[in-house]
Amino acid sequence: MIALTYTVIAIVFVTLGIGGIMYLDHRFSQSVGDRQFAMKGRRIDTDDPFVRSQFRKFHALRVAWSILLIVLLFVVVSHVG
Repeated sequence: MIALTYTVIAIVFVTLGIGGIMYLDHRFSQSVGDRQFAMKGRRIDTDDPFVRSQFRKFHALRVAWSILLIVLLFVVVSHVG
């Protein structure tokens, strides 16, 4: 029963992690519209200050989302069994 619980927890957290990051990337793309930028790894290549500020904002949101999921994972797993 505990293995089933851990499997469900793993599926939920992987889905939340990937889905959350994809959603934030989608919102970033919508926020900058059709302005010119290029992604080079984890860096952005653009001359537009608006795109840079939006990138910093959404990068901070991605980091916060990841940390929140890690903390939530520890809390949930500590209450199993």
